Amino acid sequence: MLLDDFFSPRILVIAGKGGVGKTTVSAALALVAARRGRKVCVAEIDRKGTLPRLFGGGTLGYQPSELSPGVWGMNVIVEEALAEYLKVQYHLNRISRMFTSPQFVDYITTAAPGLKDILVLGKIWYLEQGRSAGGQVQDFDTIIVDAQAGGHMLTFLSAPMGLADAVQVGPLRRQSEWIIDMLRDRERTRVHMVTLAEEMPVQETVETSDALRARVGLVPGVAFANAVYTSHHHSQGSLERFRPEELDAGVLKQEAKAAGFRLEDDDITALIGYAGFFKARSAIQRRHLAGLRRNIEEPVIELPFLFSAGLALPDIERLADEIEVRVADI
Repeated sequence: MLLDDFFSPRILVIAGKGGVGKTTVSAALALVAARRGRKVCVAEIDRKGTLPRLFGGGTLGYQPSELSPGVWGMNVIVEEALAEYLKVQYHLNRISRMFTSPQFVDYITTAAPGLKDILVLGKIWYLEQGRSAGGQVQDFDTIIVDAQAGGHMLTFLSAPMGLADAVQVGPLRRQSEWIIDMLRDRERTRVHMVTLAEEMPVQETVETSDALRARVGLVPGVAFANAVYTSHHHSQGSLERFRPEELDAGVLKQEAKAAGFRLEDDDITALIGYAGFFKARSAIQRRHLAGLRRNIEEPVIELPFLFSAGLALPDIERLADEIEVRVADI
């Protein structure tokens, strides 16, 4: 697949179970799109705050701010989305803030289930349309939505369908239909899933793939299998034939010395033990990845485990490099 085709839909929703690396993949995709000359906005949901740290920045607000050349970020805060909605739809500039305190928003979103999700999706629709409450143009070529985890994401995406069923006439009905059209149009929106090569995340990814089709009427795009153990020095076949128990301690010490550092006997023992763990862990991941590929229709893109103390921009750039190569192989 050509990268231009991958980024043809303007909105990319990144979904998956909590802790699988959705924000990391969102950031990497943003870098890939920016390399293609696109102006990108990554929208975080629910004040997660992870995105700016990956780019070495501070916190995000409701208004997009630049994180990296070509990459902008924002936090879609429900109170701000409600204020913007009242201002744009009803021109309630002065009193909109009176009705957007956290307590009031909690009250009305509890009284009207799904309204919170509608407000967030409405902001994504505004971004796609290049509109904002201030009237300034926010023209992004690619909008990446770092969505909520698992089942919350399905509720999030199906909210406009529920509201459209409940409200038969009026502006809310009309606006729900606009959002439904945006979500179900594959030329405008694509949902990509992120998983780990583990039993529970894979199972949830399979269930989410089915639910997106059945409940939301969406056909998922790509499934990113994150944090896969790979070897830069061996093909997958040679890794399977690799025998950690056959490693020679003397050879390892010599190679370490040639590289400029010294290994003690305890270091050798730990290194050989880790090699065994690496092989066993890789075999487990291969089994789960095979099950994933059997049970979903979407192509699977594997991303490597990054051996970093804490993810930062160089790690995200490496994942962006991997994505560029892997997408071309689809």
